[in-house]
Amino acid sequence: MQFKYPEILYALLLLIIPIIVHLFQLQRFVKVPFTNLQFLKKIALQTRKSSQLKKWLILATRMLALTCLILAFSQPYFSKHTTQQNFSTAIFLDNSFSMQAKGDQGELLKSVAQKIIENTANQNHPISLFTNSTSAKNLDAATLKNELINIQYSSKHFDLNLALLQLNKQKSTDKNTIHKNILITDFQQINNNTKPEFQLNSQFKLLQTTPINKNNVYIDSVYIGNTTFEEITLNAIVKTVEKSELNVPVSLFEEAKLIGKTMAKFNKNNTITIPFTIPNTLKFNGRISLTDANLTFDNDFYFSISKPSKINVLNIGNESDFLAKIYTENEFNYSTTPLQNLNYNSIQNQQFIVLNELEIIPNELTTILIEFLQNGGHFAIIPAKKTDINLYNQFLNLLKIGKIKSAIETERKITSINYEHQLIATVFEKKVANFNYPTTNFWFDTQFNFSSTILTLDNKKPFISAINTFNSQVYWIASPLNIEVSNFIQSPLMVPIFYNFATNSLKTNQLYYTISPNTTFDIKATIKKDEVLKISNGSSEFIPLQKIAQNKVTINLENNILESGFYTILNNNNILKTIAFNYDRKESDLNYTDINSLVNEAENVTISSSIDEIFKEINNEQEINWLFKWFLAFSALFLFIEMLILKYFKI
Repeated sequence: MQFKYPEILYALLLLIIPIIVHLFQLQRFVKVPFTNLQFLKKIALQTRKSSQLKKWLILATRMLALTCLILAFSQPYFSKHTTQQNFSTAIFLDNSFSMQAKGDQGELLKSVAQKIIENTANQNHPISLFTNSTSAKNLDAATLKNELINIQYSSKHFDLNLALLQLNKQKSTDKNTIHKNILITDFQQINNNTKPEFQLNSQFKLLQTTPINKNNVYIDSVYIGNTTFEEITLNAIVKTVEKSELNVPVSLFEEAKLIGKTMAKFNKNNTITIPFTIPNTLKFNGRISLTDANLTFDNDFYFSISKPSKINVLNIGNESDFLAKIYTENEFNYSTTPLQNLNYNSIQNQQFIVLNELEIIPNELTTILIEFLQNGGHFAIIPAKKTDINLYNQFLNLLKIGKIKSAIETERKITSINYEHQLIATVFEKKVANFNYPTTNFWFDTQFNFSSTILTLDNKKPFISAINTFNSQVYWIASPLNIEVSNFIQSPLMVPIFYNFATNSLKTNQLYYTISPNTTFDIKATIKKDEVLKISNGSSEFIPLQKIAQNKVTINLENNILESGFYTILNNNNILKTIAFNYDRKESDLNYTDINSLVNEAENVTISSSIDEIFKEINNEQEINWLFKWFLAFSALFLFIEMLILKYFKI
């Protein structure tokens, strides 16, 4: 038993006063002379024992009545906590797309939200609500209800450790506050590989929502197959989570117009490829759609085909046939010029430049190349065998990238490929074995800053490096590429590396983009410095983060794109490009983590089976059983008993 006002209990010491009064209030008999002895026979004999018994009974009832009255004013109660402690409840509700799956009472997210509303209608302490995309702190019951009614699905994935971090950040620093954290999610197998950290000074209640049907049919991706002058073959990859025999209708639309329809037939397979044939036009904004009731966010897949922007590539120095074969006219505007005939004004119109075996770099070219880098251009350096190292180091020093240490004339094999490098990460499906290593008999040993190695020699020295400088890229090849020095141009590595050198300099629009916070792309356009590009989806528009270069604009979308669909890039209301965005398909795979493996033996973590159970436990833990009414009743009872004793106890 606990007391709200324990200091009142000191009043119990005052009970000694009636005890003293009763102990010293002695009964004295008065002597009365009688002359008539016959009258004495009618007087009842009054003994000392009967007088003392009545006195002690009155004392006991009076003491009990006063004791109960004092206890009542101290407000006693039974509870697991003291009345001085406050309660803080925080709910993290996963609103990712996987929560669209159907449970016993409809969509998991909506049914959970309704249950929370029902169980918090009479809550009198504030509750904080967090989701993957929003946060709202210290809400009353009415505001919490509105938040839950208006809750929307988010393309952001649920991350258990991030959710725990958000719950821990909102905790009060008051030591008298008891924190209750409720975490509700399906625990899908995304970003849940690391062991969660449940802080010991908080209590966590976990609820795993489970759909009735764990199968899901979805469009995973789209890619272009064969292309002719008249037609394009478009391949859609359709997947199911579980192997089953299903027939799912799939349709192709050009914006709102139906172009084709077919049936996706799963014969106990997880993946099938469905081809569509579309006209080879300059513009095609397409949508592939299927019918699946379990999850709806992944039933549509958007893509946009447009005439690609050609990348301007300039070769300065030796005229090399291998570059002309790589930079073909259907994708590139390739030109070549010797150094003495170079038109310096043309450099700022390029996206990628190759300095091909120049023995020296003139000061005028150095100045323009630095400006070219600052405007977002990229270039590659292929040194000559007779390169003037001192003059080159002056050039490299101005670029702030490092220096050439020495020229080495000894044969080396090019043996190591950095498969993780972004430039060639998509080139190889797997690591190459039994590779016919190219060689070089002359190479430069270098020391570069902020560089990453793409290819490495057998002595661990870099052969091709990518160096970050002026927010752009410089690529260094460690040896000349003429056939007398190296056979690298005959290697199968040559084409993808130099091809990606150029394509990386202008990130032209893809067939589609996946919604993410790190999406960047380039628009080949020349705009004024006081102009800005806007992005619109028809119902709303925004100004993205953008960097204007000489002949392109680099756009960083950050977290501006939230919905899938078509978006147009506008310059003064003129459409420059149309791009397509789709939701990440990670949420489509309805496989779940065993929640028991995450909790282990954490004493402050409880796994619950329902929302009702969670709030019943919380209410029981917070419940206070007040006893002051009982003590008031007992006080009145003892006073009543005292009155009865005084009235009916005859001595």
